[in-house]
Amino acid sequence: MGGPGNPLGGVSYAWQGMLEQAYTVVHWDQRGCGNTWYRNRNAARPALEILLADLDELVDRLCSQFDQKQVILMGHSWGTFLGSHYAARHPEKIIAFLSVSQMLDLRQSEEAATREAVRLAAGAGRKGDAAHMETLLEQVMALRTMGPDEARVLLTLRQVRERYLPPQYGTSLVWLRLLSPDVTWAEWRWMFQFQKLIDANRSLYEELLSPQAPSLPEHYEVPVIIVMGERDWTTPVPLAEAYCHRITAPEKRLITIGGAGHLPFLEQPEGFSAAVEKALQELKTS
Repeated sequence: MGGPGNPLGGVSYAWQGMLEQAYTVVHWDQRGCGNTWYRNRNAARPALEILLADLDELVDRLCSQFDQKQVILMGHSWGTFLGSHYAARHPEKIIAFLSVSQMLDLRQSEEAATREAVRLAAGAGRKGDAAHMETLLEQVMALRTMGPDEARVLLTLRQVRERYLPPQYGTSLVWLRLLSPDVTWAEWRWMFQFQKLIDANRSLYEELLSPQAPSLPEHYEVPVIIVMGERDWTTPVPLAEAYCHRITAPEKRLITIGGAGHLPFLEQPEGFSAAVEKALQELKTS
């Protein structure tokens, strides 16, 4: 799950086959998006504590269904923020936390990526783009809510940045969904419901943008594996490296996937799966 509000279960066929040989992989469409939205549109809107309770219920259900005491928890992007809090709160239910494209503070991420893009734009003599990004960044840094207008400012900043930063999404999600044997009609509908995505997740965005937004935990009682695409500037690698250095955990490691941006499992599926399987196997033997 990325976003918030962007389910990726429908494209899982493109990368998780190798891991399925050793693991049962379960995807979750959180409340406020995708298949879950269309099944229960009147449910309470997402907030961090509500989603943590939902996740706890899901983990308990899976442990019961598969006769397990613990699970390996994997999150991507926004899902790493949610997963970090869950793993820190419920170590008794987690074998290891696998964090892919680690999200930290939204503003810090946007600032770090924009500063790099401005540097590159100025070096290329594109002063107009550099100034435009600076202006857009000021607006993003001042955000306290996330309606359609605010979302367009953020997306515009990212689009201008992508002229200078490495590609962040090295594969077309539209084509992957078109070819997917698993994608549902609800997922297709959700792809074109920008207004619904924003409205459904507005409270959650406001929570993340608040000056009192919860910070990520820095102490874990479970192993933590952070996996980053080496050219990821959506959740910038330097911030993830610094976070990995700060945290304490029984075991921790940071793995970078070459030739990948923000979607390493789709951009380099074999390399990603091999790196993850190797790291998990090493945990079993340590």
